[in-house]
Amino acid sequence: MLVFACLCLISAFSQAAEEPILVLTFDDVNGDFVEDLSGFGNDGTLQNNPEIVDGKFGQALEFNGNRVQVAASDSLGADLFMEGSFTLVLWINAKRAGNAWQQIFRAGAAANDTLFINNDGRLSWRGWVGAAWAGGMCETIPGVVETETWTHVAVVSDAKNFRVYVNGELSQESPFQATRGANTEYVIGGYAGAESYSGAVDELAIFPDPLDEDRIQAIMAKGLEADIAVAPGGKLVTRWGTLKS
Repeated sequence: MLVFACLCLISAFSQAAEEPILVLTFDDVNGDFVEDLSGFGNDGTLQNNPEIVDGKFGQALEFNGNRVQVAASDSLGADLFMEGSFTLVLWINAKRAGNAWQQIFRAGAAANDTLFINNDGRLSWRGWVGAAWAGGMCETIPGVVETETWTHVAVVSDAKNFRVYVNGELSQESPFQATRGANTEYVIGGYAGAESYSGAVDELAIFPDPLDEDRIQAIMAKGLEADIAVAPGGKLVTRWGTLKS
């Protein structure tokens, strides 16, 4: 019985470690405020009025020279991506028009850990390594993202490798590189100018752990709220009445 109890505790701790620290479903945008449903209070601020549109699940935001800004915090740490253990998941609906390279998600304020899309349908995870900008730390082949089609994307790091999943399948794996960290904010939609993102984003979450393919596929299939409605650690806001269909 003691061994069984220990195994249960190990399992519970493992599950609790996979709680998100940021969950933005964009279903309850109120003015320029969007609530973080993780329970950690990493709420977002809309800048320059991104448009509310139909999403993959419920509502989404469409970007065209506008963005959502989330400040770094004790939970959403300044060095989260530098330390090497994380998962970023989101749905995108990209126009693949305009800027050749577009920032879907960016850590800053200085250029740092960024998820780019190219107009040829490539996804690229990039960051500042040492004294130089490291383009293409983990970059897919062209065409993995179709134009104006909802596509699920996950960027995963276990401090050994970066992995990019597209629609629940591994698309690219590359060796891990430590970036400079010291991020003060996280931005969805990119900064104004030559690399701002054109398209929609839905169901974005950050985990401080490398999720496996099964968990990524579960999130993709169920939606974030359904997948993590009852978090083992009890931090997630439970919202049974508003689960997205």
